[in-house]
Amino acid sequence: MVNAIGHRTWLELKRRSRPIDEASLRALSPILVLSPHQDDETLGCGGVIATASRLGLRPRVAFLTDGSASHEGSPAWPPARLAATRRGEALAALAVLGVGPEDCLFLDWSDASPLAHDDPAYARTLDRLAGWAAGFAPRSLWSSWREEAHCDHVAASELAADLVGRLPSITACMEFLVWGWKARRARFDGKAVWSLACADTVARRREALACHRTQMTDLIDDARTAFRIPPALAALTDRPVEIYLEVP
Repeated sequence: MVNAIGHRTWLELKRRSRPIDEASLRALSPILVLSPHQDDETLGCGGVIATASRLGLRPRVAFLTDGSASHEGSPAWPPARLAATRRGEALAALAVLGVGPEDCLFLDWSDASPLAHDDPAYARTLDRLAGWAAGFAPRSLWSSWREEAHCDHVAASELAADLVGRLPSITACMEFLVWGWKARRARFDGKAVWSLACADTVARRREALACHRTQMTDLIDDARTAFRIPPALAALTDRPVEIYLEVP
């Protein structure tokens, strides 16, 4: 765990965080997680997904992008094949965390090409997500930190903000960090911080992350540019406490 990115920041935020206990988690349920890519759900809030599942609270997860840009220029793995494989990996990871396919939604935006807010396709996405979520009336919405240095992570946060305006059932919004752990600690000053003690989910989070084989291994070895989750990022699943920033 000491090799995980932002470890000192994590320690500082954990120290000043307010704990989410079982009663609080029940009050925040149903939970809806909006994940930028297939793997962010495990890295950012796998603990809350697994814990809510164990308590029978039936969390739901929506994926914004199709993940097809992680390995560009691969003859054997063109975008359509990679997107289909990453969808299967996501379903396998969620099964480990306790979420069934009936509680998962794929919005299929092109990876690394977020839609503009004035694009009609953006409105259709928001309508689709809102219509799906209205069926279970989520009390809380969890998405990526709005200041993360990745366009899809920012887009997920923005879509989450627009969804809140459409669903009056949502009473709390939380943001999780993935790449954001590299940010300077000063950027978190003044933010409301929450934490979930979830050491009992570490093994499941590790297993779930391992399901993302395209991102965790050299399965694809002919790509012009290839992404692989670095060990320091993968080590986020080792943390016994997950940290979230509350959206005002």
